Amino acid sequence: MIQDSDICNNHLWTEAIQRIPKFVGHRIAEQRCETVEAIMYEYLLAGNGLLLRAAREEFTASLPIAYREVKGLRETFVGLRWHRPRITSAIWDEILMHARNSHTATDFKENVYLIYWDKVRSMWRWRAAGRNNSWAATIADDQLPEYADACIELHTHPPGALNFSGADDIDESGKFRIFGILVDVHDKPKIRFRCGIYDQFVQMPASWISVLPKGIVDLNEVESLLQMML
Repeated sequence: MIQDSDICNNHLWTEAIQRIPKFVGHRIAEQRCETVEAIMYEYLLAGNGLLLRAAREEFTASLPIAYREVKGLRETFVGLRWHRPRITSAIWDEILMHARNSHTATDFKENVYLIYWDKVRSMWRWRAAGRNNSWAATIADDQLPEYADACIELHTHPPGALNFSGADDIDESGKFRIFGILVDVHDKPKIRFRCGIYDQFVQMPASWISVLPKGIVDLNEVESLLQMML
C-alpha cells in the first residue's frame, strides 16, 4: 500500500527536478518578453516562428531560426535586448581609423578588435587584439583580460572578402558573443554582424547593435533589401 507521505515526497521530488535549469531548453512562448531559463541556450516556439535564445550580462539574444506563423501561439520579441547602454557610433569610427592607420591598402593585414563593457568606468571600450596578422588571417590574443569580457569580436577582412569564412566559423565556434567583419577599410568600408551561440550562427542587422557612422555600409541590411525587391 502506497502511503500518502510517499506520494507527497514523489511529487515534491518531481517538482524539484523540473525546477533545475536545463543546459539546453525547449519551450513554448506564453508572453511577448520571455526570460531565458536555460543555462546555455533554448529554443522557443512562438506565434512568429522558432527562435534561438540565450542571455549574458550585456544582452539577451532572441534570434530567428525560422519565420513561420504558428496559429494559437503568442508572438514574441525578435532581436537583441540590451542590458547596457547601446554602443555609440564613435566606437566604430575609432576602430575604422585604427585599421586604416595600421597598414596601407597595398600592405593589408587583418586585425581583431574586442568591444567590451568596462565595469569600472561604466562605458563601452575597445582594444586591438590580433596576433600573427597577415593578409587573410589573424587570431585574437585570448590571453588578454579583455578577451574574456568581450561581447563583440570584430576582425578586418581583405578587400572584397564580404562574408565570414570557413576559418571564421571554426575560430568562432564554442562562444556566445557577437561577431563581425569589417571589409574594405581603405575604400567604401562595409560591415557584417552575426551572433554566435556556441555552435550556431545567425546573421543580423547592425541596427540591433548600434547606429553605424555615416559611410559604413551594413551588408546584411543591403542584402535584406535586395531580397525584398526580388
